[in-house]
Amino acid sequence: MKIFLDSDVLLDFLLGREPFLNDIKWILELSLKKQFKLHTSSLAIANIHYLIAKTINAEQAFTRVNKLITFVKIIKVGEKEIKCSLQSKFKDFEDGVQNFSALHAEMEVIVTRNIKDFKTSSLPIFTPQEFLAKTRK
Repeated sequence: MKIFLDSDVLLDFLLGREPFLNDIKWILELSLKKQFKLHTSSLAIANIHYLIAKTINAEQAFTRVNKLITFVKIIKVGEKEIKCSLQSKFKDFEDGVQNFSALHAEMEVIVTRNIKDFKTSSLPIFTPQEFLAKTRK
């Protein structure tokens, strides 16, 4: 199964944000057991680096992003994804870019805590908690 992780859940892991940390840790652990492959976009990686550098420092941003890319594959964002987002009904441009990156890379689901922002997506959208409940069935 190919899973797209939105930047919010990746930041939960990298910044140790409670009460969300355990769910994303469990998803990462399951992926290491080869139950599924995790992906995110190059845009998410850039946003994550920026936010960590801003909240902690640039050195930690570099270290944590380096850690992240050892277990999450990066999907490129290009002109096609930008244009699709601009022409879509997504209220938030960045969420649209994430959605179309996932869609064009043939992801099977998007895992995010911002489900309402992805309501126009054609992909199944789950919170980390919902995704874990689905995989345990």
